Amino acid sequence: MKVGLIGCGVIGRALLFHLAAAGTDVKVVGVLVTDPAKHVPAAWKITTDAAEFLATGPELIVECAGQHAFAALVPGMLEAGYEVVAASAGALADDSVRVAVDAAARAGGVRLYIPAGALAGVDALAGAKQVGLTAVRYVRTAPPATWVRAGALSEDAVGAMTAPTMVFEGSAREAVKRFPKNANVAATLALAGIGFERTRVQLIADPAATGNTHAIEAEGAFGTLRTSMGTEVMPGTSTSRIVAGSLAHAVLSRASCIVV
Repeated sequence: MKVGLIGCGVIGRALLFHLAAAGTDVKVVGVLVTDPAKHVPAAWKITTDAAEFLATGPELIVECAGQHAFAALVPGMLEAGYEVVAASAGALADDSVRVAVDAAARAGGVRLYIPAGALAGVDALAGAKQVGLTAVRYVRTAPPATWVRAGALSEDAVGAMTAPTMVFEGSAREAVKRFPKNANVAATLALAGIGFERTRVQLIADPAATGNTHAIEAEGAFGTLRTSMGTEVMPGTSTSRIVAGSLAHAVLSRASCIVV
């Protein structure tokens, strides 16, 4: 299967590594980026031109470039008949983008796939929705530096912090819009469950944390759901390592005969 990537930053490079390590018949043919000079020559085409990128013949496109790139590029590629695996699900918190994506996918006869990312239990939540789901809460705990980079905390506030501190509490829609690089999983949760307004989100800074913790709590006619995943982050970022693994699984499952 031929694969193209939109974006090749930290997540994209990790995805390339995982795809190569899997040893399957998946071939990366093109990478669409904003600055080719930042990337070393490779076996695939590196370009800034979307038409040139599509000319490499990808059968599946993976978006890992952020919400802005998603909104600008993914609808057109879906409409052109390309299936897409997207990392930046937060873009769908914008109703106009979600409507455009739905219309484009229908017109192109393809689908947009959203992996679980750093969340455990998304499949169970989606199943619970069919039975009866009334409440969903997502809690992310991360080192204070994560929220400094996101603009939610000052260095002075971090210096005075001695215990876990809430930096945000609200709806999934608010979380995704305020923290586009830190709350994409909240969008995934909202899409799998009861929507952007009813899904509640808490973002916490913990001076004792060394990685990210992603917790889900849900209840309804199905029963109750409690999951928690502690994840290591990629060096120099606040992105959980498992995000690239989740994208790789989404790609490899489309080249497999038996999918779990």
